[in-house]
Amino acid sequence: MRWRAEQDVCRLIYDQFVTGPIRARDVPGFSSAGQAFVRGFFAWAKREMPRLKCLNFNFVIHDVEAVREQMQYQYDSRDFEPTSPLYLGIEMQEENIFDIGEKVAQLRAAHPRLVSTTMALINRAMGRTIWVRTPDEFLGMFSSYYWDGDSKASDEDVLEILKDRFGDDEAELENYLPSVVRAELCPSDMDVGRYNRKTHRFSLTPALSAASLRQLHECGPRSVRRICRELEALTLLLKISRPRCLFDLQARPECAYAAATLIACDSPRISQLLDDHYEHLSQSGEGSTFYGFIPFASTPDAIRKQYADWSKAFSILGQLDRVIAALAA
Repeated sequence: MRWRAEQDVCRLIYDQFVTGPIRARDVPGFSSAGQAFVRGFFAWAKREMPRLKCLNFNFVIHDVEAVREQMQYQYDSRDFEPTSPLYLGIEMQEENIFDIGEKVAQLRAAHPRLVSTTMALINRAMGRTIWVRTPDEFLGMFSSYYWDGDSKASDEDVLEILKDRFGDDEAELENYLPSVVRAELCPSDMDVGRYNRKTHRFSLTPALSAASLRQLHECGPRSVRRICRELEALTLLLKISRPRCLFDLQARPECAYAAATLIACDSPRISQLLDDHYEHLSQSGEGSTFYGFIPFASTPDAIRKQYADWSKAFSILGQLDRVIAALAA
């Protein structure tokens, strides 16, 4: 780093120790300000972050030049205008895949809205934290390849498109029809939203209340009691958090992997979609293992708010992890 950059980093680190929750006693020995900050920050993060079994990601501290290097091949790289000398990166180096089909069948049998509630709450939680790949995303991938990008298309809507591509072989065509594919990739109650074809409007799926989930936990079938308990806890956490991302990402590369992936069933079609996705990002050169970069705050109020947001995000991630673990059990 240049001398000026080193000065900016040292000033930021000083402000972080003075104002933030990082403790000097967590850094008994160090050879530089940067090393002291890294040790202090990760000691704080370890205290705050619940133990995760399903979500897979890491935090990395980068200076501006390291962030520029990660962003250089992104289509919007020119839009990156640094606001801090140090950034917190969220990295996902591989993807844990969970087949939740068996548990979903149990939820569906217990209550007609329990599956849609589960997916809605997972969607809200990841909207405040980090990316989890859900079944609707596979439907979106498939529709972009075969249905002109319309994931809500009917068989009639795409029949001519498929005939142009595959000819008139009915057996071949049937394999790509929405009525067939949707049941495999994303059954209707696993979609995170609803599309009204008359009004052309999309709305998020409503979830059962915490009270309803508590009742299902207490009185529902034994097979769904654990997931209902975890969903209730997630609902209460989301209620005390504003509906925005608690990780204020300034730079967003095209991340290849998700913190976790949920699939409706384990099928060759899903494996092929993931392989095609990874291959496309590899060939384009835009694929990254980083989900995003957050500028470290530098003013007292901003520092306190940032760590408060991160602490809430860690709590939500811990509960989201427990929900996924219950689904995958």
